[in-house]
Amino acid sequence: MLKTARPAPSDVGPVAARILHALKDDPEYGRLVDTCGSYNEDWTCTAGTLTIDRWDIAADAEPLIEEALRALALKAAVYELTDDEESAELPIARPVDEVLHAALAQRTLTERMAQRCRIQIVHMTDTETDGPAYETGDYTTACYAKAWGQEPPARYWIGAEEHARRVKVLDARLQEVGIRDLGHRHAITFN
Repeated sequence: MLKTARPAPSDVGPVAARILHALKDDPEYGRLVDTCGSYNEDWTCTAGTLTIDRWDIAADAEPLIEEALRALALKAAVYELTDDEESAELPIARPVDEVLHAALAQRTLTERMAQRCRIQIVHMTDTETDGPAYETGDYTTACYAKAWGQEPPARYWIGAEEHARRVKVLDARLQEVGIRDLGHRHAITFN
């Protein structure tokens, strides 16, 4: 149970939209997008972006970076309204969360941007894994719709139940070539 009640999506939406707009207006926004895009070899997690149908990093990088920044803006908006890190840790679809990590890996840059935009970037793995997983139509979806006038794109915002099904498909396929536990073990020799 959250210590602080989350604000209404109608309150979160305008704040998140303002935050994303401020980030995009920041003089280093282009650099952030470029560095995230060039960091893409470290994105691929078998339980993240590989769950996207017909995944193609060349075509999907830019829109997926946009979704990751929208997720960060939503979380920053909830934090701004509640001053509560736990409440701000919204459920985010796994592919989006994976690229969100790529954006946060640009630590120096994101800290400067957050400071100039006067926002707090919120992301803590311990609080994101303790709560419910992202599901289509949930609180995160409602906040997203209030911020940007549409629901998150289903291509990237895969609900937890569908994500779990896709992970099982991937795991079975990978086991056919000797990769076990989604890449945590394998039976490949390099001789």
